Amino acid sequence: MSSRKQLDQHTAPPRLPKHAQKKEENSSKEDTEMAAILDAMDDLSLEEAEAGSLSWQLTDVVLQMEQFASTGARLKDLVRTVYEKSLADQNFARIGARLCGELATHEVDGVKLRSEVLTRLQQDFKKKESLHASDSAVYLGFVTLLCELFGVLHINGEPMKALVGPVYDTLMELLSTKSVSDDEVLCCTMQLERIGKTLEQNDPTHMAVLMGKVRDSALGKDTSPFARCLIMEVVERHANNWEPLPQDASDYYNSTLEKLMSQK
Repeated sequence: MSSRKQLDQHTAPPRLPKHAQKKEENSSKEDTEMAAILDAMDDLSLEEAEAGSLSWQLTDVVLQMEQFASTGARLKDLVRTVYEKSLADQNFARIGARLCGELATHEVDGVKLRSEVLTRLQQDFKKKESLHASDSAVYLGFVTLLCELFGVLHINGEPMKALVGPVYDTLMELLSTKSVSDDEVLCCTMQLERIGKTLEQNDPTHMAVLMGKVRDSALGKDTSPFARCLIMEVVERHANNWEPLPQDASDYYNSTLEKLMSQK
């Protein structure tokens, strides 16, 4: 054997078995498809997501997700991607919840999207205190995703009662620190304005406890004027049965919050 042939044999990369080559090609295809879905998600605005079936942009992303999730393994991978992206980006969490809501009943190979999402929520709920302590930004994403899912996931037209307790508990945890941050107060009050009425209808006793915690947060020595203003507004909304405030009151809070934001 010539020295050149010997060198070629030593330097040439080993050829993969055919089944391994096929697996590598499939993996590459999945990565490409997932990257395209992530790009489409990034281009999707909150307004488009909240428009539901009226938004062709949302419908297009949902269609891509359905086509990708052709096996149980792919569906699990899709749920993991949306879930992790939601926890990493609180703003995306609201979009992620609506995507999950649109595909809640999607099932393949015995794997149902709604069940996969709820399983992940349950796992993180069990460690909510440590999650909050270790990474407050991720916890804000978790709270936002959970609350938004409560708002969009329904069974026979009714909200999922199994989520009522966890939603209350995660919001209470959000206000559990000695000095709550503006982001924590903003997250809590925003979610209360969105789902507070439904929460209270399902468990008024728990709402009374939570609103007491909200008021206590306003009295904290380290609570900023911005956070206090948010709390005052949500307390008024609660007193008004979660209905929109009169225009003069709404204008007052909007202008005050805008002024306080400019002073940050």
